[in-house]
Amino acid sequence: MEIREAAPNDNAELQALQAQCPQGRTVIVSIVNTPDFFGRVRAYESHKVFVACEEDRIIGSAALAIRQGMVNGELSRIGYQFQFFTSPQHRRQGVAKQLHRQVEDHLIQQGAALSYCLIMEGNLPSMQLVEDQGFRRHQTLIMASLMVNREMEVASRGTVSPVAAEDLGAVARLLNETWQGYDLYEPTSAEVLARFVDRTPGYGFDHLFVLKDQGAILACLGFWDWSQIMRIRVEALSLKWRLRGLLRDVVRRFRPMPRIIKPGEVLRQMMLTPIGFKEPRHLGALLRHINHQALQREIGQIFCVCEKGHGLLDSMKGFTRIETGLHLYIKPLQRALRDDRPVFIDGIDL
Repeated sequence: MEIREAAPNDNAELQALQAQCPQGRTVIVSIVNTPDFFGRVRAYESHKVFVACEEDRIIGSAALAIRQGMVNGELSRIGYQFQFFTSPQHRRQGVAKQLHRQVEDHLIQQGAALSYCLIMEGNLPSMQLVEDQGFRRHQTLIMASLMVNREMEVASRGTVSPVAAEDLGAVARLLNETWQGYDLYEPTSAEVLARFVDRTPGYGFDHLFVLKDQGAILACLGFWDWSQIMRIRVEALSLKWRLRGLLRDVVRRFRPMPRIIKPGEVLRQMMLTPIGFKEPRHLGALLRHINHQALQREIGQIFCVCEKGHGLLDSMKGFTRIETGLHLYIKPLQRALRDDRPVFIDGIDL
């Protein structure tokens, strides 16, 4: 077996292999990066995709990103590992382990202080794999899924508008204030925000909004439209989800309820990023505005991730919300992450 860096002409083969690797336990979905497999990684300035090959055929893949982030309060280079998948015919043959080693070797060569990855609760095979590779579960975060099913009033102090070029400096300062003291957060600037918007498929300046009052920015909130970079198709539902759907069908006769997704359905979803606010109620106004944007785009779910009990969750009052545990795994390469500090995970990591 050979491990090499992926090339642009691997696009179609990677998409075909990815389609063979559904994921999830309660809602089983196939996720295919489309129209360009490599669009997903372009949200990061520094990234690589590796492939495992056998007789010139791709049998597995893994991606990584290298960025700046706080580690115990000091700005360091950190590595993120994501989007691992292996051909069903080649599982339990060490393919994923060899891809992990290749990714880690590259991170070490680039001077990363640590490596991290995110695993959904209940995904025992992936948890076992990364623990065997020396990762430790650092914390369990909350991935909140908001159901988009109705108009919501945006009444609040101030006015909502798309971000303007002259706002980017103030937006960057607000983001840095919001996440000051959080490990894995990368302090930003107007220039960094502009580069992110320019390079990220499915994102634009019309995806980022601010709440202003008397010229001051009280909150900022953007969304990444996943439907522009990946196709998410429901393959099957667990018994628990099927029963939940039957119950909601009954309740829907008496009051509005989000519908339950069905097998065969192609999901349209968005991830919130970046997120900055003075108070949760300020962010709530922007969240309801983005709910309106989602309705217009026929997007069914809005996602974000944060620590348990974070003020971000207080901004979601009035939404139907489903919370799922998301395990943050850390492997020190030069430095370990202390347990007594809060952590930040950007929406682009999901």
